[in-house]
Amino acid sequence: MNVFSYSRLSLYELCPYRFCLKYVLGKPEPVTKALALGKAVHKAIELRSQGTPEDEAVVAGWIEADCHPEVHRDEIVGLLRNAPILKGKAEVHFELPLAHGSDLRLQGYIDLMGENGFIDWKTNWRTYGPMDTMQLPLYAWAYMQLRGVREATGILYFLRYKTPMSYRFTLHEAEAARRRACELANEIDTKVSCVELFPDMLRTEFPAQPGSHCKHCPFAMECYAANAA
Repeated sequence: MNVFSYSRLSLYELCPYRFCLKYVLGKPEPVTKALALGKAVHKAIELRSQGTPEDEAVVAGWIEADCHPEVHRDEIVGLLRNAPILKGKAEVHFELPLAHGSDLRLQGYIDLMGENGFIDWKTNWRTYGPMDTMQLPLYAWAYMQLRGVREATGILYFLRYKTPMSYRFTLHEAEAARRRACELANEIDTKVSCVELFPDMLRTEFPAQPGSHCKHCPFAMECYAANAA
């Protein structure tokens, strides 16, 4: 494993055991409404910003979410209409080395990349600050690499509330996030190699971290049974 995303690193920090089941052992997880809705709205915003009529953008978004039964047109439309139409490049993919000479790489998609910064659209019910997770600082680092600049404004835009939360990142702050991501990626890579050689070490290398997040985990019962044995 040498390509990581923010979501993978975040899941590993939240619960190494769930990370292992999903990304190392390849056990499928059901697509939640929140994930499907996010995909639908992101696609609709991308197309709308390119001039696609609203109805077509909404249908394309629903298809992008594999027509998830809990995702409804009205919710997609409402969130889409809350997104301001801004200039920039939508859904910019990046894959960058996490350190010089390393084969560990970070990949992701910047929702909207402009001249002075970038926006990440959020369909969450809960708002939080730009520095509350590693995502925005990491994306600021990626933006700086792509644009060849030393500062960037990152914006979390919470579509349910039409609330933007912005932060002007320095290269120092972005590099700190990059170093943390590199440390986590190295730690994961080492543990994966260890488990490949010694499968019995899976539960010690990737221990469960029980918490409130367990109620949303599809592996909760399996995890409980494994750790009770």
